[in-house]
Amino acid sequence: MNLFKAELRRIARRRLTMVFGIVAAAGLLVLAAVFWFTSSKGPTEAELADAQAEADRLNEENYEYEECLDDEAYFETEEYSFIEGEPYYEDMSHDELCADMFGMWTAEDLIYTYTFDFAAESPLILIGVAIIAGLVMMMLASSLIGAEWSSGGMANLLLWHPNRMKVWGAKLGAAAAVCAAAVVVSMLLAFGLLYVIAAARGEVGDLDSGWWNENLEKFARAGVLSVGMTLLGASLAMLGRHTAISGGIIAGYLIVGDMLVRFAAMALEMAYPERLSLYTWVSAWIEGRVELFDWSDVSSDQPDIMVITSSEAGLLLGGIVFLFAALATWAFKRRDVA
Repeated sequence: MNLFKAELRRIARRRLTMVFGIVAAAGLLVLAAVFWFTSSKGPTEAELADAQAEADRLNEENYEYEECLDDEAYFETEEYSFIEGEPYYEDMSHDELCADMFGMWTAEDLIYTYTFDFAAESPLILIGVAIIAGLVMMMLASSLIGAEWSSGGMANLLLWHPNRMKVWGAKLGAAAAVCAAAVVVSMLLAFGLLYVIAAARGEVGDLDSGWWNENLEKFARAGVLSVGMTLLGASLAMLGRHTAISGGIIAGYLIVGDMLVRFAAMALEMAYPERLSLYTWVSAWIEGRVELFDWSDVSSDQPDIMVITSSEAGLLLGGIVFLFAALATWAFKRRDVA
């Protein structure tokens, strides 16, 4: 029996996989609905006319502004002598001076519309979709390993396939393959939904070669990060032989651990405390580089700068995943199954 194919079938047939798939699809649809109903191509002529009428009414109630408009010599007094020689006021007309001094309402001040710009906003959303897909797959991979240990399925499997390294390799490979497929499908679906929304109710923007060159690398790095998260979840579950242990470690760091690390770095007054946070290294990996600033030298006008590149971040994050995968491999190979 092909262990890899068997593991893929097992993942596909699990009830939790179906639940996560439904939740993920529903989440994407909710995201699309939010942008669909909040975005528009701009106010209608009727809305602009109503807003302009309200702006005119407010301007009429602004007596200083109205008085200023009616008096061409309004600023030719000692009180406003500071205007002469000021470059800011030099090219302003009398009406513009009145508006600047006393405020003038316009239709744009009274009406707000949001226009979804696909080219500007979609990259961050798509990266977020990839990372969330990775988190979901991390939980699924942890559950897959933990459930086999809890149910005794791992011991039964090893009776038929005693080569533990082949079994472990098939499980990691299948989890990584499913994660990669889930990330690609999620991003493609999100891309398509957002593009349709932008075309119908927003602005698509300029999707030229520069846009693709800049963002394809980020999308690819986000996908690799998601696969790494999946392998980390499976490795932690293999080490602890229980889903809750893996989930507890991950949730503990995300909720409390990172905050405690930041507080400790600040208490020690170390330079660049942000470098102790995994979030900083994740940002550097996806964005390509991150600059950290140290203002501790009060005598300097410029801060010291620490640059973290995607290569450095990739080595650190990859090293963490490799370390836990190696520990899980060692534990699975050496420890008794019972």
